[in-house]
Amino acid sequence: MIIEKPLPIDPTPSEAPPAYDSITLGSQRSPLLDLKSPTPSAPSTSTSPSSPPSTSSKYPTSSASSSTAKGKGKVQWFNFPSKTSKDVKATTLGLIRDLVREDFQTTAAFGILQSCAEACKTNGVSLASILQEMSIEGHTPLYWAIVKRRPDDRQDDSTQIPDLLTSLLSFSTPLSSAAVADIRHACLITSDQPLFQRLRQSPDFNSGSATDEMLIGVTLPPDDVEVIDLPDDEGSFAVNFGVVKFQKRMMISKSISIEFIARGRMWQLHFFVEPENSRAQGRRPGSWCVSLSLMEHSPPTWIDSQLLIAEPRILKDGKSSKRKPTITMRLSSTSPLTPRSTYRGAGITEVVVNFEDIPMATSLQYSESSYIASDEKLRGRLEARLAKQEHDCIIC
Repeated sequence: MIIEKPLPIDPTPSEAPPAYDSITLGSQRSPLLDLKSPTPSAPSTSTSPSSPPSTSSKYPTSSASSSTAKGKGKVQWFNFPSKTSKDVKATTLGLIRDLVREDFQTTAAFGILQSCAEACKTNGVSLASILQEMSIEGHTPLYWAIVKRRPDDRQDDSTQIPDLLTSLLSFSTPLSSAAVADIRHACLITSDQPLFQRLRQSPDFNSGSATDEMLIGVTLPPDDVEVIDLPDDEGSFAVNFGVVKFQKRMMISKSISIEFIARGRMWQLHFFVEPENSRAQGRRPGSWCVSLSLMEHSPPTWIDSQLLIAEPRILKDGKSSKRKPTITMRLSSTSPLTPRSTYRGAGITEVVVNFEDIPMATSLQYSESSYIASDEKLRGRLEARLAKQEHDCIIC
C-alpha cells in the first residue's frame, strides 16, 4: 500500500540539549578556574592551558560559554512533544543528574553543558539557576560533584581536562548564598581543605568586605592558610597563616576572618575590633581581639589551643638579630565549643582573647610593629587539640 500523505514534521526542537554520546567539542573553550591542583598564593586566576584568564570573574558566565559545539557528524537531539521552557529544563536537569551520577570527567561534559546553556538561553531558562537548585537528593549538583570528586593526589593533571566541578562552576555564576552554603558543606563532608581554600579565592566565596577591596584591590590576594594534621589520638592540628595588610584591615575594616577545615570541622579564626556599642564583659569597646569558633555543620568539641606570633627574622649585616619573645594567646574552651547555627544554650559559641590581656600583643596595633613583616603581612601559627584545657603546652 502506498501512502501519499507526507510524513509528519519532526517535532524535535533544535534548541534542546544533545545526547552526550554525540557531542564533539569545538576548537574554542572558555576559561575556567581549574580546581584539579593547588593554586599559588599569589593573587592569580588558574585557567586551562589554552585559554587566557578572565579579568572580570574567576569563572566565565554561561553567556560567554554558549557557543554551539561543532561536530563532524550530525548532532542527535532529544525528542520533545513540544519545545517549551518546562521541557528544556526537565531534560537539562536529567542530563546534569546523569553527569554527576556517572562522574563524567571528560571533555564531553563541558560540551554537554555548553549545549544546555545555549538551549536554556534560547528558551528563557537560567542554567545557573538549575545548577543551584537542590534537585538531587536535597542538594545541588555542585555538592555532589565535590562529594564524588577525586582528591588532588589522584587527579591526572597531564590530561589538561577540567574536572566536572570546574565545568559546572563555569556555568553557575553568580552563586546564591544557599548554593555557597551547600558547596561549603560538601567541602566539610569530604574534609577537602585544599579545595576549600581555592574556592574561597573566587569572588562568589570571598568573604572580604568592600572596604578590603578598596584597600587591597578588586582581586584580593588570598590570606595564606596551611593546615597540618598531627599524628596523635587527641585530634591535634596546626594552622600556619599569613594575613595580608593586617594593620590597615584591622583599623579600617575592623574584621578579618580566616576559615579552614581541620579534623572534620570547619573553623573560623577571627581578628576583630570590639564594636563601640558592645556590652561584652571584659572587652573594652575599640580593643583588638581574636576569637576561635566552629562554623555550620561542625560537631561540637572541646578545644585547647594557642595562637603564636613570632617576630620575623631580620638580617643585619648578614647576621640574624636576636628576636623578641613570641606572642602567645591561649584559646581554650571551658565547655564544648558549638556552632552558632546549632547553639541551644549548652556550651559556648566562641573562645575570645583580648589583645590587652596579653603581654606584647598590643604592639600589633602600633605602626612599624616588629611583629609585622616588611610586606605588611602578619604571620602566625595556631596549635590546637580537641581536648579539655591542660596547663602544659598544647603541642610539644
